[in-house]
Amino acid sequence: MIIKVIKITITLILISSSYLMAYEKNNDASTVLGETKITGTVIQNGNGERILAWFGIPFAQPPVGDLRWKAPKEIKIDGNELDASKLPNHCVQISNFYDEIDGIEANSIIGTEDCLYLNIFISEKAKNLNKKLPVLFWIHGGGNTWGYSASKLFTSGDFVFDHDIVLVTTNYRLGPFGWFYYDGLNRNSPDPLDQTVNFGTLDTIKSLKWVNDNIESFSGDPDNITIFGESAGGRNVMALMTTSQSKDLFERGIAQSGYLGSDSLDYAQNDSRSGSNGFIKSQIKINYPKFSEEEINEFMLDKNRTTSFLRNLSSEEVISYYRMRDDAAGLIDVPNIIPDGVVIPEKGIYRAFRDGDVHDKEMIFGSTRDEDKLFMFMNDKFVHKPLKFLSWLWSGFEMLVKPKDPKFYDLYAKYNAESWKYGAVDLPSKFMSSTKESNIYAYRFDWDEEPTQFGVPLSKLLGAAHAMEIGFIFKSSALTGESYNFVTSGLYDPKNRETDIQLANEMGEYWVNFAYDGDPNNNPYIKEINWLNWDTINDKERFIVFDTINDKGITMFNSTLSADSILQGLASENLSIDQKCLILDDLLSSTTLTKQEVDNIYSTFLNGKCLN
Repeated sequence: MIIKVIKITITLILISSSYLMAYEKNNDASTVLGETKITGTVIQNGNGERILAWFGIPFAQPPVGDLRWKAPKEIKIDGNELDASKLPNHCVQISNFYDEIDGIEANSIIGTEDCLYLNIFISEKAKNLNKKLPVLFWIHGGGNTWGYSASKLFTSGDFVFDHDIVLVTTNYRLGPFGWFYYDGLNRNSPDPLDQTVNFGTLDTIKSLKWVNDNIESFSGDPDNITIFGESAGGRNVMALMTTSQSKDLFERGIAQSGYLGSDSLDYAQNDSRSGSNGFIKSQIKINYPKFSEEEINEFMLDKNRTTSFLRNLSSEEVISYYRMRDDAAGLIDVPNIIPDGVVIPEKGIYRAFRDGDVHDKEMIFGSTRDEDKLFMFMNDKFVHKPLKFLSWLWSGFEMLVKPKDPKFYDLYAKYNAESWKYGAVDLPSKFMSSTKESNIYAYRFDWDEEPTQFGVPLSKLLGAAHAMEIGFIFKSSALTGESYNFVTSGLYDPKNRETDIQLANEMGEYWVNFAYDGDPNNNPYIKEINWLNWDTINDKERFIVFDTINDKGITMFNSTLSADSILQGLASENLSIDQKCLILDDLLSSTTLTKQEVDNIYSTFLNGKCLN
């Protein structure tokens, strides 16, 4: 009985502390597309300033039934009025701890396949300028298996209030619904794009196409669209730089903590953990338990029968097969961004950038100083969780952690973050600045001023972790002290609120300047610190560091990384051989290097001591 009372009490605390909003239709947020009036809602802050918001505008037909695993199809908005005041559906996914920001229980199947909707935001002040404004098109992260276009992570802040821009956020199919390879799935389709395996990528392109065609009705400039995204969203930005379908749909891009890796067709089909063959066999066994192995193989060879079978599975049956990864904050393990020669070039993202086979557009590439600490922080491999046994009461108990080996924790994070920066920032910056005319800019986010919570020193255990810059770009309500959600509010020390807001203002202005004309420095905000472009040809490989004045402040750096410098640094550390080899294994577990290059590293690193 006592346990039950505790659980109810914690649930009530969570509900009362969540930054919940109920939206109502408001004619002040109305526009007309064709013959249809689209009516959104109004969001007001404490100062009486207002945002006009349109939620859940469909940009493609629901990809259900026979449209599952097909390219998104054109939709016509008709009728007298479309109610755009209600939050859109989530795409099908497994929720995790961070969904509690939006009041959703972790570790459950949520969403629906009818999820191809976008949202549009503009301040009333900007709308009243009566001119076409730059459009920032946000692609959420989450490993392409999780996330939501209307998450409070980027819709509850002051970014839109502060700037004369139009913000668009979009859903796209996730996990096995967005990326799936079964040879012959759509072989009889007349639409050549149905032959792809990158359905989620096509959703983003379709959404961009809708924005190009319609954003002028919302005061946006269709000739000035900047795409930006973080993590998988950053990699999706990179993917859109490589595909011909997106070339004329945006002007420039920002990839925050993206990555150049791709999963091969062979991996997508045959990987023992997440390949489609294993999934299909598993579902046949469940639905036909008396089938022999031979009968299962015969079933799979019958393309028509297998295709019909796959499209008749429930969404729960599809997603339940895929398992969570311990090293990825609960994201499920599913192949995505797959070079198929239809949407993604056969050579993959990395080689497309390396060879200069990308669009010639201004780009910003960036990362955080402590990327992997977000994933290490909750990983039993690195931390003790003394109150984990109470997590059935409240998942927040899992956050009360202590590193098993503080020195190894920091060095593991250091070299993984350096590797991430090298692959996500330095390499694409080198490649593009060497082969393209457009300017390239690079950054590193170093803010690490989280408080100590319940005895947990977040500044040490999280620091400048993956995704920490999102709160600053969007000037989140948690950062400004207007939200008291446990998950996000605990990241910010009220004593540092003034300097945190100052950094958020600065970063937002750089992003908006870039969206205006491709130069982050002068229009519409004149920046005191000049963000210099990356220029490999003239040996000026430089990046800006974002931090508060309590630490480094905002400043330019010239030092860059190489594979050799990372490996030499790791080899020189005062760690055991096993610890160095563990770090090396993880650095090379997901890499753009060839097998021969990986073998060469193992044979030379520590004189081959990591070979086994």
